[in-house]
Amino acid sequence: MKPVYLSHYRRTAFSRANPKKPHLDAFADLSGPELLNALLENLFAETQVAPDQPDELTLGCALGVKEQWSFGGRYPLLQTALGDQCATRMLDQQCGSGLAAIRLASFGIASGQVNIALAGGYEHMTRVPMGPGLFQEGVLTQPRFQSGYEAPRLMNMGLTAESLAQAGQISREAMDRFACRSHRLAAEARESEFTAGEILPIDTPDQPAYHLDACIREATTFDALTALNPVFEEQGSITAGNSSPLTSGAGLLMLMSEDAQQTLGQDPLARVLGCMDRGTRPELMGQGVVPAVERLLQLHQLTVDQIDFWEINEAFSVVPLYAIQKLGIDPERVNVQGGALALGHPLGATGIRLAGTLARTLAARSGRYGIAAACIGGGQGIALLLENPG
Repeated sequence: MKPVYLSHYRRTAFSRANPKKPHLDAFADLSGPELLNALLENLFAETQVAPDQPDELTLGCALGVKEQWSFGGRYPLLQTALGDQCATRMLDQQCGSGLAAIRLASFGIASGQVNIALAGGYEHMTRVPMGPGLFQEGVLTQPRFQSGYEAPRLMNMGLTAESLAQAGQISREAMDRFACRSHRLAAEARESEFTAGEILPIDTPDQPAYHLDACIREATTFDALTALNPVFEEQGSITAGNSSPLTSGAGLLMLMSEDAQQTLGQDPLARVLGCMDRGTRPELMGQGVVPAVERLLQLHQLTVDQIDFWEINEAFSVVPLYAIQKLGIDPERVNVQGGALALGHPLGATGIRLAGTLARTLAARSGRYGIAAACIGGGQGIALLLENPG
């Protein structure tokens, strides 16, 4: 298998999404595809890669309906300078869609069939909201599950988080403290300008060069979080404070073969060593990170202690806390720049951010190995292994 390198990463800021009050979303007048298009144009401006050179573009999107439907990924090509030669596709693996896009893109390079591949993702949770309203609109049909599966619990991620907290005996206090930590670290990363290194400012009608993640609450306290009421169950422990906020945003990565990288003089951010997805119990979907990571480590003959940094998606506090508990991870190595509890979780773009932030963290803190992982609605997990080429 040929080596695969990440060589470019940018994302938009993540704006606060609100389907009922769209004016609160800084990206209210821009669609998810338009956000991605800005990243594509920026890639050609910032790198030595010409529009007629990428071999393929893979897009992740958890809900590819309405304006987020991309005609098999062709719309971004038709709307930007990206050349006709580029094969395109869109895939849906829910919260893992961005990481799955990277996985698929890396396969072509590793097999020697592709030299330059683009992996991107977007989700606009104001303009194309998730939730029960989709069933009422007829966008989706209400599925019928086999005996033993309870439809409302499987389709409501908050209820699966409640189930995971109970299964892992993870307390409300632990979840609130982890959420408080996420906001603190995200605020520190923004203050140090680490985060600015990955965000492309986007012009909006109301805010030129919009570049700040909207949901970071640097002033939040543990006491403030403990005062919030449970959202999904009356006696539950999952609140708005220990859940990721609704956000809109997009992300883009470029992957290259060794030959392409050397020919174009593009310095690598990280080397992609492998990616693995695994299934798990649907009603405990948040535990999917664990079997995916276990299989990935096994395949590469690595141990948990050899992984210097982790990016585990904070869909809910309970997800990384459960993985830390079951895998025996040092929590000080997890999400050291903050995570989705503070930054938000625009589903299709999240995996791109996890991988890009991890690659940059490995470089900034001289780590060798890193894993980016996410749980996936419906009962799956996905994990990506990166190595610092330096």
